[in-house]
Amino acid sequence: MSESPREFIKRYHYALVKGVGDRLENLKSRIGSTWAEEFLRKSGNIDEMSDFAAAYEDFLRRELNFCEDVKVEGSDGELMVDIKGCHICFGNDELRKEGSPTMCPLIPTGLFSLRRVAGKNASLARVDKPGPVGECRIVYQVKDGRS
Repeated sequence: MSESPREFIKRYHYALVKGVGDRLENLKSRIGSTWAEEFLRKSGNIDEMSDFAAAYEDFLRRELNFCEDVKVEGSDGELMVDIKGCHICFGNDELRKEGSPTMCPLIPTGLFSLRRVAGKNASLARVDKPGPVGECRIVYQVKDGRS
């Protein structure tokens, strides 16, 4: 009998983070950059934040398919990504339990995507973890970056 995709992703993520050691931040940025480039190829440039939010949600849901549910909302000045049932978080939970560093490549994916696809300057405002493992809200502060 095979394990669920969540169990595989949890174990793979755990092993990947353990395996890269002190190169974790570089790996996280490279994954985020790679996914942002894929999103750009699929969506092209998107100027309106509401259109960006809808396209980014579709990319996260259909292309990356890393969680049970995702909702993205964008307005002038802010982008919120609400995630439920993130498979990556279960690997991070195992790492956290043993005091090891964790890695969320979705945070830099959003930052790189906002810059490359929407032409916006963005920074991470906060990450809220209001519920069980796998549930979070990533909030970016967004400023116009196109000249």
